[in-house]
Amino acid sequence: MMNNKNPSLQPSTHDGLSSASFDYKSWREHFIVTILRIASVLGIALIAVSFPNATTADRILFPILYLALLIITILQVNYSVRAFALLFLVFTVGVNSILAWGPWLDGSVFFIAFIALSALLFDQRIDTIALLVSIFTYVLIATLQQLGLYQFRAADVPVTTLIDWVSCIIDFSIISIILIIAINQFKNEFAHVVQDMQNTFKTLATERTQLEERIHERTNELEVRAVQLRSSASVSKTIAEIQDISELMESTAKLASDQFGYYHVGLYLLDERKKTAFLQAASSAIGKQLIGQGFRIEPDRLNLISLVVEHNRPYITSDVDDANFVRDTNFPLTRSRMILPLTVRNDVIGILDMHSDQPQFFNTQDAEVLQTLADLVAISIDNVRLINETKNLVHQLEANTSVQTRETWTKFTSRHKPAYQYTPAGVRPLFANNKQDNVDGLHVPLMLHGQNIGNIILKRKGNTTAWSERERTLVEKVADQVALALENSRLVDETQKNALRDQVITNISARVRETLDVESVLRTATTELRRVFDLKEAEISIGSPQIENTPGKKHTSSLRLK
Repeated sequence: MMNNKNPSLQPSTHDGLSSASFDYKSWREHFIVTILRIASVLGIALIAVSFPNATTADRILFPILYLALLIITILQVNYSVRAFALLFLVFTVGVNSILAWGPWLDGSVFFIAFIALSALLFDQRIDTIALLVSIFTYVLIATLQQLGLYQFRAADVPVTTLIDWVSCIIDFSIISIILIIAINQFKNEFAHVVQDMQNTFKTLATERTQLEERIHERTNELEVRAVQLRSSASVSKTIAEIQDISELMESTAKLASDQFGYYHVGLYLLDERKKTAFLQAASSAIGKQLIGQGFRIEPDRLNLISLVVEHNRPYITSDVDDANFVRDTNFPLTRSRMILPLTVRNDVIGILDMHSDQPQFFNTQDAEVLQTLADLVAISIDNVRLINETKNLVHQLEANTSVQTRETWTKFTSRHKPAYQYTPAGVRPLFANNKQDNVDGLHVPLMLHGQNIGNIILKRKGNTTAWSERERTLVEKVADQVALALENSRLVDETQKNALRDQVITNISARVRETLDVESVLRTATTELRRVFDLKEAEISIGSPQIENTPGKKHTSSLRLK
């Protein structure tokens, strides 16, 4: 799922590393072109300087050599042709210099340059051949000169003896051999360096390719994680607004299946014993059928759901790499499965079971992202349950308050005048026998906690009996305030009575505790009770009640005050 590669990255990678690598052959081709261009520029200056004093043969030879130099420089010829032509030109100039001046001028320099260029432009065999050719040329010219068969063209050449030639050839050979060895060692070391560089470049290219592949894979993973997080946020936002548990679970299963591409998502809730899991919602048709059949999963250590409940952690399995994968007969298309616990306050309340028909579809990163969604679903389910319980408690409290209000006001109205009426003569009480059921005017009930504790009846002066909606609304608001005021007044009255009762009890208790004599205690208690309640008489008895014709029973002691 994360193994896609970006082919657009490959060409740039290899091109960059190829340009960074070193090619010795390319360097030699570039080097010889540079040498030819420099020689072409400097050759004009050399010919111009040496032409006035040059011999007739040199005046013919040098232009021919320079023309050949221009030809191999300008024309696009093969490297070997250019290299051999350059060596031939340098060798020819050296031979011409020796034929003209002997070993005393710059002939040896051109021969050394001839050998050095042979070592740089070709392999070891060519530089060795160049050395042998140079030595042979020296020996040949020296032999011809010593035998008198050839005389130097220049007139002022010093007398050259055999010792001079031998010394020159030995010096030239030593210098040339040292130069060849040094250049070859440099070439070998340089070849090793180039080979190491090329190996390094290849290693870097491989590592860079692997790194780019890993970066691309990581980028794809991050994109998948971002999509999952956006989907999780969308699902969480949707389910957070649902206040019905059944609708919440159905929406969770459906949205999880649609957003993440799972062909089946099931949501299980555990019973009170946290043992049996009941299927409550499903996204697939097979799952909905199982819900209708009351599908449940009993405790079983071999069942994946039981393992998730027991260990409170996600479980991922696939038919490819998991030997413990158990195919569910209810879902034969399942090839990958991920089970997440629904946890609230470290307590598992249910299971979110997700199936895919693709192998190895789930991984640990998916479990981390979706576990957050599962936790939010669990919290939402628990919150909705708590809200429903709170609503039920509120309804029960309202019902109890309503019943208590009805009973309290029934008792209260039985002890007080039931109604008051305002007349031009003032306010007067109305008794039950004066109540008229069919009174014209506006009737507004006094409602308190859903109970009708009274009525407001308003009648207009004159013949007008109609009341507008605005007036009715105003009277209803006044009725609400009157009902609250009546309730507050009743509560204040009840509080005062309770306070008075508590004070009476406190006073009697204080008076009774002033003495430890039984007769005094009884007398004090009887006196206070008669005084407080304004009684005709009060009697306090202690001991068991006296029962006539029952022998062996104790008689009571009593104190009566009239």
